[in-house]
Amino acid sequence: MSANRRAVVGVFIWLAVILATAPNPQHEAWAHALLLLCALVLVPLALELVVDEGESVGTVRLLRWVARAQLPAASLLAWACVLPAGGPAALAALPWIAVCGLIAAAGWLRATRRGVRRSLGRLCGDVALLFLGVGGAWAFADRAGYRPLNFDPAIVALTAVHFHFAGLLLPLLAGLVVRFFPDSRFASRAAVGVVLGVPAVAVGITTTQLGWGPSFEAAAGCGLALAGMAVAILHVRLGTERVGPWPVRALFIVAGVSLFFGMTLAGLYAMRSIAAPLPWLGMPWMHALHGSVNAFGFGLGGLLAWTLAAARRE
Repeated sequence: MSANRRAVVGVFIWLAVILATAPNPQHEAWAHALLLLCALVLVPLALELVVDEGESVGTVRLLRWVARAQLPAASLLAWACVLPAGGPAALAALPWIAVCGLIAAAGWLRATRRGVRRSLGRLCGDVALLFLGVGGAWAFADRAGYRPLNFDPAIVALTAVHFHFAGLLLPLLAGLVVRFFPDSRFASRAAVGVVLGVPAVAVGITTTQLGWGPSFEAAAGCGLALAGMAVAILHVRLGTERVGPWPVRALFIVAGVSLFFGMTLAGLYAMRSIAAPLPWLGMPWMHALHGSVNAFGFGLGGLLAWTLAAARRE
């Protein structure tokens, strides 16, 4: 089954789960809805974009195994998210954790094959695959009911979501932008900011949880937000420079505008501890606005734009 067909099947599974578990985007189950959207629909599209010419035989075989296992494993993850956290849910989530581990292994093989000689655009794709392995580990912790460092269960789930979207999709699409604008320092700095910013935000949240103060979390969140805004501007530029037919250009613009809006909210939320907080911008609204806009507008819209652009080139 092709990646596109697996994504279409994933849409129907996702809709069935959401109708049963998440009545609205502010519901606490919406974090799992976003996680499943990535696992069921976006990951197969992303893996098609990450494959390079001249891949090693080992990497190609690994990615083929991943392609075959993705939909069954993501479907079991959907069942795991319907079940209450605990042993049965963790068992159902195990295949998806294995898929994420294999994807991370493929990223490691690619990154170590050429090391620092690998171009920044392709290195971003490698890092994106590695970050998904972290997302899989947090997804397992969420479904097992495990709370590392005594994090709130909602934070555990959102960390899994963070590494599926900001970890996988943002570096991947930032790398594609760098490959399209190879001589642009703006694009290169945006990509580096994304690659460094994703783990920095995770470290910042951890230091805050350990009682070391919120300053590092705020700085990391603002840094990642600025890098994401730069990637957003470059997507809008792709849409305005007649890159492909009008549906492709429209999707690039939608992806860029969505990411810019989502990252603006992320920056405001990161500064909540050092500046006057916005009373309405709490966790439920971050689910509904930041998460949904990034998932549908940037994640789905951006992947469709790059997929259609690649198909047109071929």
